[in-house]
Amino acid sequence: MSTPTFSVLFVCTGNICRSAMAERILVSRIAATGGGVVVRSAGTRAVVGRGMSSQTRPLVRANGGDPDGFVARQLDEQMLRGADLVLGMTAEHCERAATLEPSAFARIFSTLEFGRAVAEAGAPVTATGSARWRELLASAVALRRTGRLRPTTDDDVEDPYGKSDAAFAEMASRLVPVMDMLAGSGVRR
Repeated sequence: MSTPTFSVLFVCTGNICRSAMAERILVSRIAATGGGVVVRSAGTRAVVGRGMSSQTRPLVRANGGDPDGFVARQLDEQMLRGADLVLGMTAEHCERAATLEPSAFARIFSTLEFGRAVAEAGAPVTATGSARWRELLASAVALRRTGRLRPTTDDDVEDPYGKSDAAFAEMASRLVPVMDMLAGSGVRR
């Protein structure tokens, strides 16, 4: 009997830079480390139907992801109900997701906060695929419940839209290592 699929939903504002990059890079990492995980993204004020930003696309490619065919989507309650884990790019995105679908609250973290939880858990996760992700989520929830995981202002990934290439490079430098860690690959491509 196979383990059910685990669903990860990244959330940012326009769904053309941060969450789009996280989605496509994590998809590429998971393809290399095992299946059983579905990765999607959406925006709180999405530029619905638009492709990934022109400054994000080369960074996604340079980090092993495929930007082709990406289309921005608007965040809604159904997406939140269907996600096992919701990862916002900022505290504001997490708050918006929890307001939109309160039943998802326990499964909502900022992306960097969840990355810290995985790093702080200490014990190596031995499961693979969706079972691994369920263990990571359970560990993060336990850390939060015991007060050992608290959001910080440094957990926010700044929106690079309309800014310089350096702002996009900063976004990638914050997101890519977390995607590597979450996928269990540990090595940048």
